[in-house]
Amino acid sequence: MRIRKEIAPFNSKMFTYITLIAFVIFSGLMMAMKALDGVPLFSISYSWVFSCIIQPLILGYVYSNASRRLILYVNDYQHIDSFKEKLNQNILNKGVLAERITETESRFVATGWFYKLFNRWNGSETITVQWGDEVVIAGSSRIVSQVEDSLIWNLQFRN
Repeated sequence: MRIRKEIAPFNSKMFTYITLIAFVIFSGLMMAMKALDGVPLFSISYSWVFSCIIQPLILGYVYSNASRRLILYVNDYQHIDSFKEKLNQNILNKGVLAERITETESRFVATGWFYKLFNRWNGSETITVQWGDEVVIAGSSRIVSQVEDSLIWNLQFRN
């Protein structure tokens, strides 16, 4: 079995969404804390700069990198018994639900409100497996990299 992977480019749209949401949340919290302390609301301090500018930028970068799509190409898998069923079951064990399983394609969606939110923005939490001479697994890097590790190290995917 041969495996090759491709990583999608940086998702600037996701970076912008996450950064703006974090900025609004942290700015609101900082203003509420300053109001409770009796400090002028718009006085700039180091904690305000860190909480309202640096931290949202870091969170946006981390989450946009985590939502990058990963494409895995698997060749020479035909000699492994019931490879399709084993791979589908392995993906289902990663915390996803099967949306559609056909002869040529399997489609899985992530569970949990946080991952569903990412899926609504750009479909990054949908995993598709296309069957043919070459198996193409595309989707969230957090799940597809786990599938790659399973294909490499799990004994059920060996001869």
